[in-house]
Amino acid sequence: MKRLITGAIAGVLIGTFASVVMDTSPAYADNHAVIKQRIELMRKGVLGNFKVIKAFAKDGKGSMADVAAAAKGVEAAAGKLLPLFPKGTGRPDYSDKETRSLAKIWEDWATFEKANNAMATHAAAIAKHAAANNADGVKASFGMMGKEGCGGCHKPFRGPKAK
Repeated sequence: MKRLITGAIAGVLIGTFASVVMDTSPAYADNHAVIKQRIELMRKGVLGNFKVIKAFAKDGKGSMADVAAAAKGVEAAAGKLLPLFPKGTGRPDYSDKETRSLAKIWEDWATFEKANNAMATHAAAIAKHAAANNADGVKASFGMMGKEGCGGCHKPFRGPKAK
C-alpha cells in the first residue's frame, strides 16, 4: 500500500512537471510570434492607414476614396488586434526591445479594450464621412480616433522605445 501511494505521488509530480514544461515552451515560442504579428498589424493595418487619413485631414492630400479605404483598413485591424495581446506578452515578461506593451494592459483590460473599440468606431465614422464627401466629418472623427483610440491606448499602455 505504501508503495502504491509513493508511486502515485511520484506520478503526479512527474505529470505536473511535464505539463509545466510542455505548456511553457510552446507558449513562449508562440508569444514571440504573436508579438511580431501585432507589431506588423499595428505598422501596416493601423499606422499605414492612419497616415493616409492624416495626410488628408491635415494637408488635404489624397481623395475621399483613399480616406474611406484607409479608414476601413483601420477598422479591420482593430477587429484583429485584441487577440494579439495574450496575457504575458508585454514588459517585463519580454524585453523593451521586443515589445513596448506594458503590463498595465492586462491589469486594466477594460480600458485597453475601450481604446481599441474607440479606434474602430471612429474609423467607421471616418469611412462614413468620406463616403458622404464630408471633409469636416472626416477631420472631426480623425481627431477623436487619435484622442480616444490611439491616444487612449498609447499613453497609458505603451512604454518608451528601447535605446
